[in-house]
Amino acid sequence: MLETIDTTKAPHHVRTEQASSRLRIAYTIQNVGLDLSQEVGDVVPVRNTLLGLQAAGHSVRVFELQGRYIARINDVRQLDVTTAAPIGLTGKRPFLLTESAVRKVQGMLNLPYYAFFDSRRFYEACLHSLPEYDLCHEHNGLFSPAAALACRKLKKPYVLTFSADPIFESALVGRPLRGLHHYIAAKEARFTYEQADQILCVSNPAKKHLVEKWQVNPDKINVMPNGVDVELFSRRYDTAAVRAEWGLGGAPVISFVGGFQPWHGLENLVESFAAILQDTPAARLLLVGDGPHRAALDAKIQECNVGHATIITGLLPQERVPEMLSVADIAVIPYPQLPQELWFSPLKLYEYMAAGKAIVSSRAGQIAEVLENGRTGLLVESGNIRELTSAVISLIHNSAERRRLGANAQKQAIAHHSWRQYIRQLENIYMNAMIRGKKG
Repeated sequence: MLETIDTTKAPHHVRTEQASSRLRIAYTIQNVGLDLSQEVGDVVPVRNTLLGLQAAGHSVRVFELQGRYIARINDVRQLDVTTAAPIGLTGKRPFLLTESAVRKVQGMLNLPYYAFFDSRRFYEACLHSLPEYDLCHEHNGLFSPAAALACRKLKKPYVLTFSADPIFESALVGRPLRGLHHYIAAKEARFTYEQADQILCVSNPAKKHLVEKWQVNPDKINVMPNGVDVELFSRRYDTAAVRAEWGLGGAPVISFVGGFQPWHGLENLVESFAAILQDTPAARLLLVGDGPHRAALDAKIQECNVGHATIITGLLPQERVPEMLSVADIAVIPYPQLPQELWFSPLKLYEYMAAGKAIVSSRAGQIAEVLENGRTGLLVESGNIRELTSAVISLIHNSAERRRLGANAQKQAIAHHSWRQYIRQLENIYMNAMIRGKKG
């Protein structure tokens, strides 16, 4: 997903007074797919979490794998300022030479990635650094067992964020793990789930997956949907200037914000938009983002002959995303039919709501539990292009209904989905993890 966050300040709605119980938190990221410098995807809730915790008075340090370097970030408002976390054997010349030779052979033979060297290095960093913290919080990923191993050895409370099942996601994007590769990934994943004192996941389908697929104790799983910076997205913006910048004029604007991924259903949206143009030739499709599925999307736009009415902005900084959303008459989440129940908690959903937009969304996963059909949005069956088209057209011709749905959605976002509320829940989970860790 595209959504990004300003790293220089806390979310606007998170208060900065000291928390009643100040914690020392080590946030560990061995997951090489989660790059804090990229400002996309899962990085958004991670950054909001880090900034919110720090604003609430907690001492937060981030330990991130960066190549052969374990970066320690002392101030989450300055993610580019790092120091090297101390390690041991893995920083010595003999280990480094052996690692280089093995990696070279691995690359020449196109052998799969197991992260053995990375895990050892990250484990050493955790052993050296974690003793001074009250707990460790990790964002899950493929081949990332080091923090869990260190927490077990040090008897340190361990909290795990489960954003999605990376083994399943690898298969979904056409890169399935097989044989020994799959076996080791599954064994390490199961270990982290078992070791965790508390697990955070974004939806009830995600919790169900953990319980049924991985046999995780449901009592330690906490459903925590993503939050949104309600102040940032509910501001009034100069919509006339934005429309002029992108050549939108007074056209009805249908918007999508996010990364261009295979599971986002953008090709369905383009096909639907072609039908919408038959009804409303002046309509415009505004796609705010970019991503790995861009080539397929461009091909679909050409196939459906809607290029003249489609605007793709490319990646934009976070401060521009709410501004771009401000010109949307209708915001869409067009998920297709997926091979497994959707367990994501789409950031775009909460951003659309906070922006007060009329939302048309697939009835998928947690979305159907957040949006009430006919009150805070319109829900359509996943992959049903005809339903999607009909819902959008109905809203194009009914401005009063757009305003009503948008106002209801915004009220719900402010009341229930702010990052301030998220941080308060997280603090309680940390306390439970520390109690559980002591009992263990």
